[in-house]
Amino acid sequence: MSVARRGVLRSVLGSLLLLTGLSATHARAEDVAQFYVGKTVSIVVSVEVGGLYSTFATILARHLPPFIPGRPTVIVQHMPGAGGSIAVNWGYNVAPKDGTVIISPNTGLPLRVPLGLDKPTYDASKMNWLGGWNEGINTVTLRRDLAPATTIEAAREREVILGAIGKSSNTYTVPALMNNMLGTRFKLITGYRGGSPIRLAMEKGEVHGWAGQYDGWKLIDHPWVRDGNLVHLVQLASKPSPELKGVPLLSSLSRNDEERTILRAIESGIADRALVVAPGVPEARVKALAKAYSEVLRNPQFVKDAAAAKFEIDPIPGEVIEAYVKSVAALPKATIAKMKQAMEIE
Repeated sequence: MSVARRGVLRSVLGSLLLLTGLSATHARAEDVAQFYVGKTVSIVVSVEVGGLYSTFATILARHLPPFIPGRPTVIVQHMPGAGGSIAVNWGYNVAPKDGTVIISPNTGLPLRVPLGLDKPTYDASKMNWLGGWNEGINTVTLRRDLAPATTIEAAREREVILGAIGKSSNTYTVPALMNNMLGTRFKLITGYRGGSPIRLAMEKGEVHGWAGQYDGWKLIDHPWVRDGNLVHLVQLASKPSPELKGVPLLSSLSRNDEERTILRAIESGIADRALVVAPGVPEARVKALAKAYSEVLRNPQFVKDAAAAKFEIDPIPGEVIEAYVKSVAALPKATIAKMKQAMEIE
């Protein structure tokens, strides 16, 4: 065979392979669309109705259907309990693995397995992280007119009562860690079913404050917010928020390298506002959901509606979240042991 003929043959074969690949991709896209036609996709929120995650999921559910091939119906369900672990355990082990269930987990999910919180039966590093709509910023927030202390220094001297969801929730473990590692004197009252009930308890004077999502305060039209009657003792995020000038990062309170490692691992919130799909869901459907989520987060009408509800959209790719999750899973056992002790995790 001549050199020229071999060249023509390679060109023809290359074209056929390209066409075959494009056909396979097209077929997979058609399969995904065909699957979702007439289906209902559930966004399962791991906390109570009325809070930050519930509100966001409700807005998302209105906008998401046109972006998913086949235009399925999208609904919001709530499965609160055990600091958010009930929904994640259910989604990972029980829910259909067909792409019709998306989980909206509570804060701190990547650390729950290393810390052994709630005897988790899932592995965050094996989940399909679709991406996040922003970084979660947590604060320890008090009523200025009620709390006996309004600075970290004063909270080391006087008892401050904080509401908490449960001993496995960040609402408990973060203040507990601050007590045991930084010397604060927070008294923690557990049993509340979410951020909204804790804020109600603050109104009644049952508690002075709580450790929770900063954006939860921005979503409510409350005199405390308008009149500056809230004081944020500390913020938890991968970097300082420009909205919280003068509020120290948790890790800035560390006194040595070991404490800094622990506090930095705890304070990052890049996985706190993500959506996840359990392993076992067909890859093509996972990719379709991730693409749909990414597109809707950049859709002008969605961004406008989210802004009207006081949500700031700053998308975080799923790959970035996955890298953070794997870094947490790789923390040394000795470090995890000290974290558990400080957070009062049995």
